[in-house]
Amino acid sequence: MKKNLLIAFGLLDLYSFFRTYKIGVSMLDSIEYFPIMSILEILLIVSLIVSGVLSILRKKISLIIYYAQIPLRLAFMILTFGFLLKIFGLQYDSIGYKILVGITFLLEIARLTFTIMIHKRIFRN
Repeated sequence: MKKNLLIAFGLLDLYSFFRTYKIGVSMLDSIEYFPIMSILEILLIVSLIVSGVLSILRKKISLIIYYAQIPLRLAFMILTFGFLLKIFGLQYDSIGYKILVGITFLLEIARLTFTIMIHKRIFRN
């Protein structure tokens, strides 16, 4: 069951990549304005495809990549379950949107918790 979660997380990472790769491409055009932030965000977007594929292949390195992604995911709001914000289509400044952002943050924390559990149980070395 835990290894199936790795596959699901990998698919979600790939979906996050496909949702955000256009942002990375457009950032390459304006990289001279905020080079450090742009490079970090582009690095995060590229690492989504790497962690997605490696998670589907059930590799331990995918968990380590995810741990490195966590601060960047939170900083740039490229969350695993961020697609929920688009599905519900709430107004940006509404109470419902703010609640949904909180729920997506909680889901990201749940994913981190499950990732740590998988790391401890399956990859004991």
